[in-house]
Amino acid sequence: MKLKTFTALAICISSIAFAQTTYKYGTKFTFDPTQEKDVKLISGGADTYYMQSSINENSIRSNNKILVRKFDNSNNLKQTFFYEMPQIEKYAPINYLGSFESGNKIVFITETYAGKVKKKDIYKIIFDKSTATFAQELLASYPIESTMKSGTTYFERSENGRYGAVVFYQHSPRKEPVKISINVIDTGSLKSVWAKDITGEAGSSDTDFFVTNSGNIGLLRSANQNASLLFVTASGQEEKFFTEKMKIISETAVSIGDKDYLIAFNSTPKTVKFNASNFENLMLYDIKEGKIIANYVVKEYNDGSKIADLFIPYTYVSGDKIYIFTESKLDAGTRQVKSPMGTMMITETAYKTGDPRIVAINTTTGKVEAVNKLNSERLHEIENHSLGLVNIKGNYIFKTGSLLNLSAINFDNNGSSVLHSLAKATGNDPHFGGGEVYSQALLYRPESKTLAYPRSMENQASIVAIENFEPK
Repeated sequence: MKLKTFTALAICISSIAFAQTTYKYGTKFTFDPTQEKDVKLISGGADTYYMQSSINENSIRSNNKILVRKFDNSNNLKQTFFYEMPQIEKYAPINYLGSFESGNKIVFITETYAGKVKKKDIYKIIFDKSTATFAQELLASYPIESTMKSGTTYFERSENGRYGAVVFYQHSPRKEPVKISINVIDTGSLKSVWAKDITGEAGSSDTDFFVTNSGNIGLLRSANQNASLLFVTASGQEEKFFTEKMKIISETAVSIGDKDYLIAFNSTPKTVKFNASNFENLMLYDIKEGKIIANYVVKEYNDGSKIADLFIPYTYVSGDKIYIFTESKLDAGTRQVKSPMGTMMITETAYKTGDPRIVAINTTTGKVEAVNKLNSERLHEIENHSLGLVNIKGNYIFKTGSLLNLSAINFDNNGSSVLHSLAKATGNDPHFGGGEVYSQALLYRPESKTLAYPRSMENQASIVAIENFEPK
């Protein structure tokens, strides 16, 4: 799952000095940390910014809505805007698929489907910051067999953020070819660039895909741990078979000049596996040439920590290096939760976040030159993720689980260094000692030289802001 991507020109950091900074704390506002997901801070004008979130609960309450909160420069809530996600009919399922910024708009992608009418509708829900209004547009509509056989829909964005794609995998019996519908949109104009229906191989698991910076789609297919890549463009498609037998687990795509590369964690078939070795290798693959540059063993991801999933929220290309940032989802046993109808307690697998890491890959050899853990003093619940990254005049600042500390990336040694020049925590925090930080919602506002992030406390939240945050 790609949460966010990030590319930049080559700038190395050896030491950073900042102006004298001051922590400011906003007042509490109502917030549901259990229900509200995809929490992000979004830039606004010189005197305002926003926090977005979504609630996606398909229960008897059918609680599915988009929330956009508006804040002033004192970090206090001024207004909250709600929008009910479109629904085909009463009690019809709704799924929230993702979001992105588009100029002065925030765009949310949702789907709803119903067996009675045998169709699935994909919507764009658009919040206009200038008018503080919502609008909805039908992006695509697909036929389905029934509610239980409705297929699966995903939304992803390209590394440069210029393209987004909705990919719908129709329900298909195991021995029959799967039908796949692709709809690529321009995230600036919000118009469809191209759409196409293709057929996948029978018996394959085709649920991973990526969007290139030129708006093409790579479908990763796996049958009996033998992965291949179906590369689809507006004008055609090409099957590319890897020269090594593997199962791809997590991937992203980057561009260097006019060439696209696939970076993928993968495992090779083995009778016996130890230490959660689904993430044993990291492959660099030249898409145009159809060639594996290298597929290196990454023992740091096979340390017995029970990695269940791996995310690549950011990438950075600098000279002959590709840096990828990873977050891991760890198996933490089981927990008791309420059933979807809320009538009983059931057991489900519990997860927590692992230490975020930065991986340095040589673009010529594909060699993994370094894997370093980033500072993580406090691990979040998995819904909060663990890593936020911003570029402030070429200085790459990241935040992990700690409530107050920030760090900087030092690309000279493929590692990170703690910023000690920041103002220390003081008793001025009215909510001192409490709160779970949403690090991935880190926002820098150059017009006010402010770095901000939200934190939740039971059924409330507040904004922590660092003022006068600017490199000297």
